[in-house]
Amino acid sequence: MSRRNTRRSQSTGKPAWVWFVLGNFVGGFAVFIFLLNDLKTAQPQVAARADKPPAEKNAPTDSKPKFDFYKLLEENEVKVPAPKNQQVRVRESDSEKNTDSSATARSEPESDLVYILQAASFRDREEAERLRAQLMLANLDVKVESATDSRGTWHRVLVGPYTNRSKVAKARSILAEHRLMPLVLKRPAQG
Repeated sequence: MSRRNTRRSQSTGKPAWVWFVLGNFVGGFAVFIFLLNDLKTAQPQVAARADKPPAEKNAPTDSKPKFDFYKLLEENEVKVPAPKNQQVRVRESDSEKNTDSSATARSEPESDLVYILQAASFRDREEAERLRAQLMLANLDVKVESATDSRGTWHRVLVGPYTNRSKVAKARSILAEHRLMPLVLKRPAQG
């Protein structure tokens, strides 16, 4: 049995790298010619500009930029009426820095409302009591409130009441550490 020659005959053409180098050389030469042509047409224009005396050149009238939006803003201004009940708003960072007595004194205009956080609600009372115990260990004021509706009885775990927002923010951060996302409820203060 004779063995066939499985090799193909090698092509007698040029290697690929030769064509690559040749193509780059021709392309570079074409770009060079193009740029030379551009330089020849730009030189007379530069010479013509240099020949003009300085008086004929356009003198800059105003080097500062001109802004029109000031006029546009005045034209589109909307007058907002003053609020009906003017209350002093306190930023949370300010109220945290002050003592509790000054913070409650500033929040007196809102004393008719208290903030309560609903940590969770359960159908099973034992689960609600278990969460209440965990949150009490985290030094929160917690109670379980039962409510009945058309779907049955729900046991809600409530944290609070709080009179200012900084205390609400602290309680929310503690609940977040326990992987809870509470609802903030506003209720009238019971006096």
